[in-house]
Amino acid sequence: MKVNKRITGFMLTAMAAVFALSCSSENEGSISSTDLALAEDEAYADALYNEIDNMVVAEIATLDGTGYVTSGLKSTEDEDPCYTVTVDHPDSTHFPKVVTLDYGDGCTMVFHDDTITRKGQIIVTMTDRWFVEGAQHIVTFNNFYLNGVKVDGTRTITNLGLNDAFHLEMGIVLEGGKLTFNDTAWMTREANHIREWIRHRNPQYDTVLITGSANGINVLGQEYTREITEPLVLVHCQDYGWRWVIIDGSVEITNSVTGTTTIDYSAENCDGTVIVNKNGYRFNYEFRYNHRHHKGGR
Repeated sequence: MKVNKRITGFMLTAMAAVFALSCSSENEGSISSTDLALAEDEAYADALYNEIDNMVVAEIATLDGTGYVTSGLKSTEDEDPCYTVTVDHPDSTHFPKVVTLDYGDGCTMVFHDDTITRKGQIIVTMTDRWFVEGAQHIVTFNNFYLNGVKVDGTRTITNLGLNDAFHLEMGIVLEGGKLTFNDTAWMTREANHIREWIRHRNPQYDTVLITGSANGINVLGQEYTREITEPLVLVHCQDYGWRWVIIDGSVEITNSVTGTTTIDYSAENCDGTVIVNKNGYRFNYEFRYNHRHHKGGR
């Protein structure tokens, strides 16, 4: 396994708890364990696909700045990378081109006491340079895992041009999405979102607003729909190594069996706070990229 040299003394436990939970003293235990588990799954699924979007957009934007000139380029994300990036046509004129992010047998990063281990490949087929209106980045996966969760699906990112506020918008469509936690637990997702990118002179102060909806089957075999009712707000957080973190927004999850649950993000201090609301009760926890073990599954 390839490991970032800056990482010391932190080992993942396979199928560990999905989050480090921090219970609210108010109404503790008032939401069923099933509803909490499904809400955590939903927040986790959203985080994984958002993480992939962030990785792809950052890599492609940086590669474009270099003219795609170097095959076998080391990752542009870190000073001391542990994965490689290859480009089939290393120039700025030949399209479509294929960019492969290869994490090999495992590439681990630690930030803000949180850990992400990626394994396998993310493959991006580009129809044009990333800033060209109408350009698409078609993202697929080759045995790609994030913290032991296998990620599948086709994620198409389309440059929609500037909106009325002169902010860049990107349409993101997920088809055939599936997250496999273990042999008996998985969930599916189809999604259609828009990312509004509010750019700043210093990119570290950029903001991204996400709107849209999704649907699929959860780990219990139940149908669900997911609607962003208040835009999700992503900003770079210094405590997270200037990584993207959701600090605001609301999502409404409607389950075919258990009804509606709301997930609110409230992390102004970049502490990863997520609030699960149902039937007037609430439960707070701090998001982490380690996932819970799905006992029993389907």
